[in-house]
Amino acid sequence: MSEQEEQFGIGEVAARTGLEPDTLRYFERQGILPAPRRDTAGRRQYVAVDVDLIRMLVHLRETGMPLADIAQFTGADTEATDPSRLRLELLTVHRRRVEERREALDRALDVITRKIADCSDHVSDSPHVLERPDTTIAYSVHGKGPLLFLVGAPAGRTGFAALADELAGQFTVVTHDPRGIGASRMTRGMAEPTPEVLAEDLAALVDTFTGAPAIFVGTSGGAVTLLQLATQYPDLVGSAVLHEPPLITLLDDAALADRAASAFAVATTDPQQAVQEFFDLSGAAHHTDPEQAPPTHFALPELPAEELDKNRYFLGRMAGPSVFYEPDVQALRRARLTVCAGSLSHHQMARRAADALAALLHQPLIEMPGNHVGASAAPAEFARALVPLLGP
Repeated sequence: MSEQEEQFGIGEVAARTGLEPDTLRYFERQGILPAPRRDTAGRRQYVAVDVDLIRMLVHLRETGMPLADIAQFTGADTEATDPSRLRLELLTVHRRRVEERREALDRALDVITRKIADCSDHVSDSPHVLERPDTTIAYSVHGKGPLLFLVGAPAGRTGFAALADELAGQFTVVTHDPRGIGASRMTRGMAEPTPEVLAEDLAALVDTFTGAPAIFVGTSGGAVTLLQLATQYPDLVGSAVLHEPPLITLLDDAALADRAASAFAVATTDPQQAVQEFFDLSGAAHHTDPEQAPPTHFALPELPAEELDKNRYFLGRMAGPSVFYEPDVQALRRARLTVCAGSLSHHQMARRAADALAALLHQPLIEMPGNHVGASAAPAEFARALVPLLGP
């Protein structure tokens, strides 16, 4: 007897699929599974194709396909004239549904990761403080080894907490809150958080540790800060890894630039609208492979008051100068820079900009795990890919 002709009792099928016998009987009674053949004693006799169908049912149920659609897929609820086409249509619709759920889960995971970092920060020692002429900069130090600065904008100590933990076994990791973010609270008369000012803050922070060149990793707006640092303070930069600097200036896309300017313009008065517009134009929260483009619009839920306040500052004052920053390519070609982007950031604004920057610097674009927020959402995987880029 061939494998395809082999017959199984309901107990064997339950063991192979993870469904209880009573569940199999229930699905059969409800028309979700077609009834199998029975032997002369009335016992159900399944074959390999039945088992494969039940395993597929398990996957569809676990990913949230409605039971009515599953019944159509299994063929138990309809006599379709073209079953293959019907199954293709059902799977196509369901894949879209699963992708939307995954986007929502990814956003929730990012929020949870940030909250874990917030809680970790509250239970850890108080941050160190760097006095600047117009404000104070909060910073933290973890681990032992060569000095490594993790730089973000707006990401700060909490955003890098998990990645810092992953790297602390090999490096002395320094993270800081950019001015106006986290514990580096906004103060009256504080200078605007442009890449030039943020680079001056970072240079002052580096000077508190060493007079020698250091190692840097910058993500998103932090990568833009490092571009300015390498231009303005080249002697401080031993090497720098730049992950997805979101430089619209490199894209030759006037429509995209106009949309970004529009989002920034309303940030102080309507931060919810600004976040929605910037979310849609950047595509940065989505996971897109080479064959996918981020959706043109994905409706966001109402943000809590705390997030609205953060984005009044970030989108209203910090993001614009970073996004519209014009790098000095000739100066940067003399620096030791590595440009990288998320393997799941294809066709997104920041990856396109990173690709353009790598081309201007005459180097390949290095792919990293995850998407634009891979450093915080997948810190272990990101750290494993990052360490080889930090070597001599």
